[in-house]
Amino acid sequence: MKILDMCAHMVLMMIYDAMLWFFDAVIHTFFREVRSRGTFNIPQKGPVIFVCAPHHNLFIDPVVLMMTSRKESGRRISLLTAAKTFRTWHIGTAARTIRVENFGRGNDNLVVIGEGTHFTENAEPKGLIGLSGYLGNAKIKSIESDTKIVLQKPFQVKFEKPSEKDKRVIDALTNGSTYVLAPHIDNQQTFQSVFDHLHKGRALGIFPEGGLHDRTTLLPLKPGVALMALGAVAQSEDPNMQVSIVPVGLNYFHADKFRSSVVIEYGKPMVVTKKESAEYEKNPRDVVNNYLETITLRLQEVTVTCKDIDTLLTIQAARRLYAPTDRDSTPLPMKVEMNRRLIMGYEKYADRPDVQELKESVAKYNKKLMLLGLRDHQVETLTKLNRVSVLGTFLVRLVKCTIALCLSLPGFFMFSPVFIVAKQISRKKAREALASSVVKIKGTDVVASWKILVALGFAPMLYIFWAVIATHYLYRAGWVARTPIWVVFLLCYLFNILITYSSLRTGEIGYDYFTSLQPLAYSLLSKHNDMHQIEQLKENRRQLSVQVTDFCERYGPLMFDDYTKFYRKYRSADTDSIDDTDVSQRSTRSLQGTRPSPFKVSSLADVPIFSHGSDDHASSDSEDSGVESSNELNLKKERTANDAVEQSNTRIRLRKGGVKAF
Repeated sequence: MKILDMCAHMVLMMIYDAMLWFFDAVIHTFFREVRSRGTFNIPQKGPVIFVCAPHHNLFIDPVVLMMTSRKESGRRISLLTAAKTFRTWHIGTAARTIRVENFGRGNDNLVVIGEGTHFTENAEPKGLIGLSGYLGNAKIKSIESDTKIVLQKPFQVKFEKPSEKDKRVIDALTNGSTYVLAPHIDNQQTFQSVFDHLHKGRALGIFPEGGLHDRTTLLPLKPGVALMALGAVAQSEDPNMQVSIVPVGLNYFHADKFRSSVVIEYGKPMVVTKKESAEYEKNPRDVVNNYLETITLRLQEVTVTCKDIDTLLTIQAARRLYAPTDRDSTPLPMKVEMNRRLIMGYEKYADRPDVQELKESVAKYNKKLMLLGLRDHQVETLTKLNRVSVLGTFLVRLVKCTIALCLSLPGFFMFSPVFIVAKQISRKKAREALASSVVKIKGTDVVASWKILVALGFAPMLYIFWAVIATHYLYRAGWVARTPIWVVFLLCYLFNILITYSSLRTGEIGYDYFTSLQPLAYSLLSKHNDMHQIEQLKENRRQLSVQVTDFCERYGPLMFDDYTKFYRKYRSADTDSIDDTDVSQRSTRSLQGTRPSPFKVSSLADVPIFSHGSDDHASSDSEDSGVESSNELNLKKERTANDAVEQSNTRIRLRKGGVKAF
């Protein structure tokens, strides 16, 4: 029996590795560069929980995590995901193959109610009842009858000096409102599965923000990750049992764009031992809250977070101003670290007049570049030198660009239907995701994943189409009359893949040449007055570069012990990435907008592992924050299709002791 189990396990591992190899090829096709940093922090053995954030890419984030972990450390990671994900056959099949565990979420099974009310059948204790229009919800304490429910706590509303929302809530509860119901989900079985998984010394991946988003800050973390680590150690009979929690930061450069870049960074692990588990058993609430805050801080150390998109764009512009002219030689991990340090410095000294003035100057410079249609790296290449020399450079690059783009045309023509369909579907999915979310800004967090999914589904059919046409013409011409048709078809299919991939690479080279033509053309065609404006722009850049450097020199040593070493390496644009053994002493940043919801333990069955929406997060107003504030997400958005149906023919209003439907 043991031999059979070992054989089955080996087969599963081979399938896991094969799937990762396939996804690795897909990811490296979509992204131009995938880099990892801090992989020495990954424990080589023992139970590990990889805590990943921010969750900016639907299906890409977990694949990048599993791929880099397997490649750099040999660890195979299992993931936790919503049970809803498994209902889509193509995603569910792939997820099961790569050892993804599923769990229930409150709004994955929202009840549909038609005419009349049947609370005894459709509602349940500890479930939620919510008002339409996102006006609020309350936990059900008991169900008295089909028409009467007793709430554990009243709907949150201020009767004295009510806001506009409070007035709407009062009106809904007084005059009646449509509503939705959400069941109580028992996660005890999920927690036990996680405990068993960790007791076997395996690795687990989790995205504790609870759902997808495209914000520049982290969402509040859910308590599930801390409970899993502490609970696994507490439940184990091994006195030496410990669980490592490794923070993982996913940093994308234009996450939704084809041929963009991503850097995944592994932070220093936190180790949960028997000592911490003993404290957890005595005082679970404080221990869990402390761990959540620590995990949040550790995640901030490996991610680039900022309070708003405008500030982030300004910080990125400042980093480019500080960087050497040849920024292509600067490794991606170093760019990420520089962005992070500049944000930390700005957040700490943002109230100082000189810092505010510098931010405004950089923002104005950035805006001027946008108006001129230029990018920062092109400014230094603008020149008023000998026009003959400039013309020669322009013509050489134009020829190279033309050759590369011409070579890419066959593959572009063959594969263009995939680009068009993927773009249209991904935009549609982004609009749908944005409409059903309260935390998304543009819905770009689903774009890249849907582009890949559409390409994976549509590209094989397109290759078959072109292979059939090629096979037909080859036989018709009599060139392969003696060759079996399936061999010809297979060779044509593989040749189509080769053509499209070659076109991708040559087109990429051609595009790089094309972008370098603009400043040369600007220099050739500009009149004397325009050249004066160019010189002013270049002088403005030089002044800003000095100011940004002065900012770093003034405040950097106050925040970072390794300031001199790091910035000397960055300014030199060393082709080697930052030494992973150099762990910078980062200052503690405030947890604005990312403080985890306080946790109150009652039962693991009641604890939400993540938020109860695909990407919604809970407010922190509830007193039962750890349990109830997360559960409030069940009804925060009224889902369409399989998720929720609004009760159009039943209404509720507030009564003493409960709610009444009519």
